[in-house]
Parts: sequence; structure tokens; C-alpha cells
Amino acid sequence: MFKRLKSDLYACGQEGLPKEITVDGRRYRLLRTFKHDFFAATGLYEAVLADKPEVGTLKVLKVARMQPFLGFGLLWLGRRLCRRELEILERLQDMDQVPHLVGRWGPTGFLYDYIEGRSLDEKPPIPDDFFDQLSHLLERLHRRGICYVDLNKRGNILVGRDGRPYLIDFQISMVFSGSGRLCRLFQQEDHYHLLKHKRRLRPDLMSPKERQESYRKSVWIQVHRTLAWPFRQLRRGLMRWFYRRGYLQSPPPDQRSPENDPARFDR
Repeated sequence: MFKRLKSDLYACGQEGLPKEITVDGRRYRLLRTFKHDFFAATGLYEAVLADKPEVGTLKVLKVARMQPFLGFGLLWLGRRLCRRELEILERLQDMDQVPHLVGRWGPTGFLYDYIEGRSLDEKPPIPDDFFDQLSHLLERLHRRGICYVDLNKRGNILVGRDGRPYLIDFQISMVFSGSGRLCRLFQQEDHYHLLKHKRRLRPDLMSPKERQESYRKSVWIQVHRTLAWPFRQLRRGLMRWFYRRGYLQSPPPDQRSPENDPARFDR
């Protein structure tokens, strides 16, 4: 059972993302893996032009869960996660600060245009108007009934080459048909996490009101953290155990990031 865990802890198994894929008749080859966890794997690919080795257009492949877990098939989960994220992204294809879809790959994957930039996890320089623009981007999502939900993760927020904010990974985002109480609640959480990042990364730009709001955790967040704390501690303990025994392995240094390195569980 434990031997199988080395593969089953990853969405695409221990071998990871495919070295080469074909989408809409065009071939792409893997350059590096950004992230590979239990639920999904994401990697950077380049187009292979006319079977020549020159670098082509860069794309990102995201593959939701395909690997069984201890003998139990989870392809149904991967299909559902993929379909749900695609449905959200398809609503946003007229916006230029979210992933632009290229096509489907396999039963649980999709390809989108690479967004050149650096995530907040990488601590890039933050332009003075960055968080104002991010707030505007969130407002555009909210007007369409979409709550991002996952803004607490710095790795999901990119500072583009043009200095503008971009959002990736809509896997747990939520869609609402109206602006009811629950929708407004999740929109407030998006705003809270934005201000929290601004306080930590560009506190010099904060107004007194924004600073106050950045510390104001809603009842929802307090309840969620209280209930989630024991599960988070259990998960971290399990991940630490798996890492120390070699079931989880750190990626090569040139592909390592704060989010994809399991060594973080051992700190």
C-alpha cells in the first residue's frame, strides 16, 4: 500500500505530466512543471514547429486528478474539477487578465496561453497602482457573479510583464446567479484577502481605512479557520510524514517554488 502512495499522492502519478502532447493538431513539449499535487498538475509547454526544435509559442497545461487513490478510481473527480473550471473560464474569455483557453487535452486537462509574469510568492516589485488594478479586476468578476475565493494564495496572483495583475487557477471559484447574501459574503472575502496582501507587500500605499479593514476578519473566516485548523494540522503532519519517508519529493532546484516544494511541511 505504501509503495503505491508514491504515485497515488499525485494527480498524474509519480511520472507527472506528459513530456509531449497534441492539442488541436499541434504538438507541444514540456519545459517545466509548475505544480503537482493531489488534485491537479500544471506545467509549461512550448509548441514544436514543423518538427523543429526551435522554441515556439508558450502554453500552460492544467490536468485535474487522473490517478486512482489506493485502488479507488478518481477520474470522475478530475472530470468534474476540469469541467467546472472550464465553465468559469469560458465566461471570462473576453477579459485579458485571466487564462485564455486554447483547447482540451484528455479527459481532465486543458491548455491555455502562458501569461508572462511572476507570482506574488516570488516577491517581484509591486507597481504603485497594482492593488488598485487588482481591485478593479475583482469588481469585474463580481459583476458577473463570480467570486474568486482563492485569493489568499499568493501563487494565484501574477504581476504581469506589463505590471498589471493577472489571476490564474479558478478551480475553487464560485458562480452565483444573483447578488444574494452568500455571494456578497464571498465577495467581501476576496476584498479582505486583497487588502491583507497589500498590507504585507505595499503597506506604504494603504489608507487608514484599508489598514483597518485588512485586520477585520469576518465571522465566516473566523469560523472557517477554527473548524479547518485541526484538519490543516493533520494534513501538515501527514505531508511531513510522507516527505520524511520519501513518498513526497522536492522538484529540481530550477523548478522549485514556495508552493510546489513539499519540504515546506518539514519546517
